[in-house]
Amino acid sequence: MAAALVANAVHGECRADDFLAVDNSLGAVDAAFFGYDSSNDTALVTAARSAGGAYSVTLTSDQGALRVPKSYRQAMSSPQAEQWREAIAKELAGLVALKTWDLVPLASVPTSANVMHCHFVFAIKRKADGSIDKFKARLVADGNTQKHGVDFDRVFATVVKALTIRLVLAIAAARDYNLSSLDIRQAYLQAALDEDLYMRAPPGVNNRGGELVCKLRRSLYGLKQAGREWAQLLSSFLVSWGFVRSTIDVCLYTYEKDGTVLWALVYVDDILLADNCPNLRARFVADISRRFPTEDKGELEWILNTAITRNRAARSLTLSQGLYTADLVAKFESYFDRSRSRHFDSPIEEGLELSPADQPVLGSVEYDEMSKFRDAYMAIVGGLLWLANMTRVDIAYSASQLARFMTNPGPSHFKAAIRVLVYLRDTADRALVMRPDPVRGLESFVDSSWATKFSCSGGMFFYYGCLFHWFSKMQRSVTLSSAEAEFFGAMLAAKEVIFIRELLIDLGFIIDAPSVIKCDSKSAVGMAFDPVAFKKTKHILRAAEFLRDLVAREVVSVEHLPGAVMLADILTKAASRAVFVELIKQLDTFA
Repeated sequence: MAAALVANAVHGECRADDFLAVDNSLGAVDAAFFGYDSSNDTALVTAARSAGGAYSVTLTSDQGALRVPKSYRQAMSSPQAEQWREAIAKELAGLVALKTWDLVPLASVPTSANVMHCHFVFAIKRKADGSIDKFKARLVADGNTQKHGVDFDRVFATVVKALTIRLVLAIAAARDYNLSSLDIRQAYLQAALDEDLYMRAPPGVNNRGGELVCKLRRSLYGLKQAGREWAQLLSSFLVSWGFVRSTIDVCLYTYEKDGTVLWALVYVDDILLADNCPNLRARFVADISRRFPTEDKGELEWILNTAITRNRAARSLTLSQGLYTADLVAKFESYFDRSRSRHFDSPIEEGLELSPADQPVLGSVEYDEMSKFRDAYMAIVGGLLWLANMTRVDIAYSASQLARFMTNPGPSHFKAAIRVLVYLRDTADRALVMRPDPVRGLESFVDSSWATKFSCSGGMFFYYGCLFHWFSKMQRSVTLSSAEAEFFGAMLAAKEVIFIRELLIDLGFIIDAPSVIKCDSKSAVGMAFDPVAFKKTKHILRAAEFLRDLVAREVVSVEHLPGAVMLADILTKAASRAVFVELIKQLDTFA
């Protein structure tokens, strides 16, 4: 029977009855994978038939703690094994329905072909209030074994920049645009593959010793080229519909006609929409739903682990990551020790300089002792960077400094990371509030420290009085004076301003005045306009001319601002508690 089954597979004649004859105990997971439709209407088969749709989640107290498994084996041994099995069946049924692969005999695969393995990635999708939306299982190919030039050529992923999201939200709040979101289900699978790629059966599928493998027809998650193939497909649809793709952020698409506006921001398979015409939006959603399996999530309340709260009467908008923060803190709270009862008003100790000298030497006792903390450190810093990138400007400096020691942290680095978590525990409800004032334009603040070998520069950018972008970066070269450090910081800010101005132009704004960059160094301001103190700056002449050229062409204008009100100061150093608290208060009341 097995030989006949393989022969049928070669000619594409595999039937459900064939697989049933091989193994009468096929479950819904096997049924979903092989396309078998049982008359036994079990809960799992029902789930497989409704692949892609959301389903209600029922948990009982005897199912224990709710944890996301890291492997198929963990999922099947967890108290929520039934929910995970349903999620797997749904995923496989959806893949079969899309004809993601052809089942072919392993013996027919060329000996030089790379037959990849695959695994499931599990996740629990939550709603804005923290409640469970659904259990999610995604089949991912082990694309790390693909060879460049053979199995793939180019790679690219469609990820809209966080500053673009925040800028659009600020403008939408000011103009009272509608905000909503779409989710493209199984997005990568919508694109076809040009290469011949082979994959083994997923974990848990009864494949009778691996006689059959999958010849991929569609761009499965995990493949090197999957993101690029999906990006090209979605872009071609949006452009053909009438959108214009931004030249500065290629994940921003704009549509404007006869006073109606529709903006689309693409983050892989999530699309954020801003519009001033519900009929235009409805027409677009109907068209894209006919082309791709689309879930219309309606009014924007949740995106990228960020809750969106809006007061349209006051034209204000709030971005909060309280739930993500609480989850991050709870995950590593066991490391708090004596810090458990401590409270901090700032995320990093005053004057603390994290140094490579504190990193343990490979092979030392300290290195071995830190090995049990290394994975936790990487996970903590990864979470901090995400918070700092999205809503928490107050930890941006701390996160950027901790990230320098990601692969080999020392005890002082781990202690500093725990302090940031304790700070977050007490400030989990801190949010980024936007109260736009359309009279105000683009405002920029930049500052730099000169206390370390490589100076640190920080910048904050406001539009309509709303903070929408910031950075905290180590400079790449050693500066010889505080004025030089401040000048290089202003140059970094000018680069960001150029990007933002082009982004605003793509959004339909007319910019006819230079954008002001406020700096607290009079020497740096002077150097931005004229080649003063030539003997002290001749070694940075090329960099100096870049900023002076922008000033001369009235693209930017650099102005002095007293250090006491320089908001960007918290992005450049471990400020004292008093300074940090005062600047945070000024930041909160800036609008």
